Amino acid sequence: MRQYYKIESGRIVPASDEESADIVMMSAPSQEQRSVLIKEYEITEHTIASAFDNDELSRIEYDDDFTTIVFKKPKNYAATDNFQFRVESFGIFLFKDWVLLLTDSELPLQDARRFSKVENLNTFVLKLLNYSIFHFNEHLKIINRINDELEQKLRTAMENKYLLSMFSLNKGLIYYINALSSNDILLKKLQIGRSLNFSEQEREYLDDVIIENKQCLQQSEIYTNILASMMDARASVISNNVNSLMKTLNVITIALMGPTFVASIFGMNVTFPFGLGEGDPYSFWVIMAIAIASIVLFLFFWESKK
Repeated sequence: MRQYYKIESGRIVPASDEESADIVMMSAPSQEQRSVLIKEYEITEHTIASAFDNDELSRIEYDDDFTTIVFKKPKNYAATDNFQFRVESFGIFLFKDWVLLLTDSELPLQDARRFSKVENLNTFVLKLLNYSIFHFNEHLKIINRINDELEQKLRTAMENKYLLSMFSLNKGLIYYINALSSNDILLKKLQIGRSLNFSEQEREYLDDVIIENKQCLQQSEIYTNILASMMDARASVISNNVNSLMKTLNVITIALMGPTFVASIFGMNVTFPFGLGEGDPYSFWVIMAIAIASIVLFLFFWESKK
């Protein structure tokens, strides 16, 4: 899917066609569209593939006609992902007077909050990189809330599904740390390099983006350390819950052994003393009283042992 945008009054607005567009975004292009990119814009097939490779590290390359930036961003989360948070790559191809975006999922370029005060293409690229970091921060907040909910459920849980969900969260955080570290290296290259000819104001904004990325990276590391350090403790909680349940079941089983023993004795086909037996109207109640007394005696003994 191909979409056209242009910069107008500091905002990103839709454009009617490619000729009037400053920004062209292609979401999940087909093989035919990729072939057009190779022929018309001389973008190598390897470079196009790297823009959609989730394992590709963030990088920047300078060609004669354009600059290639491969950046990492979080993959849009869905309920069916079962707490699996992943990252994906997207490509920015900065030509002299327009920008080509290659991505698996659409980017909200018309978001007035994230893409405001866009003066030129360089500013737009920096805004786009900053949006990716903002997306990471939003996902970290979601992960933290999910972690708190799982922790509450683990206090009384006796199943492993909540603990396995935490393992999935921890795995996703490791992916995020790797992606943010890769983004940090690329941002530092942009800061040092002079090929994009950033203005002084744009360099100040780039410094802010680098700081945001570092803070996001530190937050991811903190969440990962907390989650990993608490994993054994939460596994112990499940084990203790199971042990408490088994202890309760054992107490009930032993308590029932007394009445079972009494019923076994009086179930014998023999003559009992004290007139107990067939024809005595109080035999049933006497047997019941002995059975209940055996339970009471056991519980009293159990409490005294505690």
